[in-house]
Amino acid sequence: METSIMTIIGIIIFFIGALIIPLGRTLNVLRFFFGDRSMFTQMFWGIIFICIGLFLIILDSPQLR
Repeated sequence: METSIMTIIGIIIFFIGALIIPLGRTLNVLRFFFGDRSMFTQMFWGIIFICIGLFLIILDSPQLR
């Protein structure tokens, strides 16, 4: 069974989004990267990355072919 590049990219983007939410509290680098110190902004971007990653994974699923 081969894994396509779109699935791998989707998994990577999903994990980046999943790490933004909890690590945004402790890593000041993420706060400065997003240009805002608001937790709501970090949660918003984390959820956006998670949704994009899930969309790529679902889009490349074998059931849709």
